[in-house]
Amino acid sequence: MKRWKEGADLIFTHNAIINGLCKIGETAAAAGLLKKMEEAGCQPDVVTYNTIIDSLGKDRRMSEALDIFSYMKAKGISPTVVSYNSLIHGLCNCSQWKEASAILNEMTSLNIMPDNVTFIVLVDTFCKEGKVSEAQGVSKQ
Repeated sequence: MKRWKEGADLIFTHNAIINGLCKIGETAAAAGLLKKMEEAGCQPDVVTYNTIIDSLGKDRRMSEALDIFSYMKAKGISPTVVSYNSLIHGLCNCSQWKEASAILNEMTSLNIMPDNVTFIVLVDTFCKEGKVSEAQGVSKQ
């Protein structure tokens, strides 16, 4: 059996712990582990950041989620459709429509195409806001 590089094993293990912490509502502890990873020279990957961004969004802590997102990009880690979907979902849940629209525009300007999750989030949000015709417009794309 081929053995992973030690660094990949370490990141995988940290990501599993961070995911578990986020799932039990310990997002602050997960963010603390992120910092400890960096201090120890174990560079987080996009999965690490996405996990924390998604958890912060679910906790409606969008300012922190956006800060982590910006920090991730500043570190040279390219966001994925998962990164953007987590932000869009969190912003929509917090009724921050302009910000969600700006994130969607940034995403598409970087040629990161919306996926089914993106459309489901947008349709769900429009329906909850009573904007059925907008939801139908999104679903036809």
